Amino acid sequence: MAPEAVHGGEMVFIAVMGVTGAGKSTFIQTASGDSRVTVGHGNKSCTTDIVPWRFKHEGHDITLIDTPGFNDTTRGETEVLKEIAEWLALKYKNDNTRLSGIIYMHALDDRRMYGSTLRNLKMFRQLCGEEPMRNVIFTTTGWGTARKAEQLSKALEKESELCTDGLFWEPMLRRGAQTARFEDSRESALRIIDRLVPRPPVVLQIQHEMVDEQKNLIDTAAGATVNEEIKKLEARYKDEIAKVQQEMQAALVDKDNELHSALEETKNRLEHLREENQRAQELLQYERRNAERRHDNAMQDLRMALESQKLSAQQKEDQMRAEAAAQRYADRMRFDEVVATIRANVEKVRHEDRIAFEAAIARVEAETHHRPQKPQKPGGGGGGGKSDRTKRLLLGLLPTVGSVALAAVGLPLGLNPFSEFIKVIREEFDSDANGDDGAGAGAGAAWGDQGQNMAYPDTSANTYADTNTNTNTCTEYEVEEYDGP
Repeated sequence: MAPEAVHGGEMVFIAVMGVTGAGKSTFIQTASGDSRVTVGHGNKSCTTDIVPWRFKHEGHDITLIDTPGFNDTTRGETEVLKEIAEWLALKYKNDNTRLSGIIYMHALDDRRMYGSTLRNLKMFRQLCGEEPMRNVIFTTTGWGTARKAEQLSKALEKESELCTDGLFWEPMLRRGAQTARFEDSRESALRIIDRLVPRPPVVLQIQHEMVDEQKNLIDTAAGATVNEEIKKLEARYKDEIAKVQQEMQAALVDKDNELHSALEETKNRLEHLREENQRAQELLQYERRNAERRHDNAMQDLRMALESQKLSAQQKEDQMRAEAAAQRYADRMRFDEVVATIRANVEKVRHEDRIAFEAAIARVEAETHHRPQKPQKPGGGGGGGKSDRTKRLLLGLLPTVGSVALAAVGLPLGLNPFSEFIKVIREEFDSDANGDDGAGAGAGAAWGDQGQNMAYPDTSANTYADTNTNTNTCTEYEVEEYDGP
């Protein structure tokens, strides 16, 4: 029978946990009445993923969360813990989902009371934490089978052992956990659920650690417990393999081929178990390695951002210097005078630079015909007209031909040794600069990208080596002392 549709009502989330074959899926199917819940048989796992099952019960919206068994037949304990922990953390982080309770199922006919079951109980305790134990009900199954087999007394004895032995439930019962019996009926299942519905929802320790404290799984209490057991198993497997190898050597000396073959099978089995154990540890450490990698990447990004900021600041400062100098030239020289100066000295530069000079002049002249003239600002400088054209021409030429070529044609714009230009720069920084109307911004941006390719003049002589990266040649220009426009 499918469950009735859920509309409204108080939301109640209850996780159903336990080892494989304990009856988790049977309990959920019986309580919800949902035949779609897959029920396994024997100790073979049938639940491989975390699946929530919703149904309506006495005005409450109940969600029973089916989980894989801690000793899943197809996956290791570490993988199961990782899946459960990540699901709980994700629901808590995104939806603030808190459990009203956990039903921990245990089959009375389970003889695996030492070993994996004890490890799972220890891990479960660390997963929940101390305070949330008040919302845990340890539920035994198999009572109907025990009655039919006339094994009820043994079942009662087993239940008593679970409740009183310090290795099993007793420490958790002292902290508020309860016990119950699932009698294979819906009434029995709902009675257990009814005991948890009024409970205030709790944040499990694993949720608090992974979300609130942002710990990796291996650094949580449950993860540390599993990691400790993994290390113990690694040491045990290593020791047992070494002993078997010694026995194999002795069998070879005694020429006991049958014993040697049997020991080899044992060795292979131990090595397989050891490899699985190592994979479990790698899985547990995966998140920590990822976190370390993310931290390293973040630090690298931060260093690159700082370097980029430094470079941008330097480029901006250089651009401001160039714009200031260009503006000063624009204020002191007419566009036609600058063009005349260039053309009078253009034979001193390389052929490709001559072409660049003429192209820049033509481009500014063409732009002038298509852009509206801006009014001259009070006090001169920076406005539209010829001054604006001069500034755009100079800023456009600087990243194209470089400061050396400009100096060669009588326009020492940029880093140069001439006292007149140094004076121009100093005046720019010592006085209140005229407002920039944005003219030449495009050229200035281009200069900022390519400014590192500009040549630095040799102040010891009137010769300049052009080291522009656009050419593999080195040309010297003889430059006359510049006296200003």
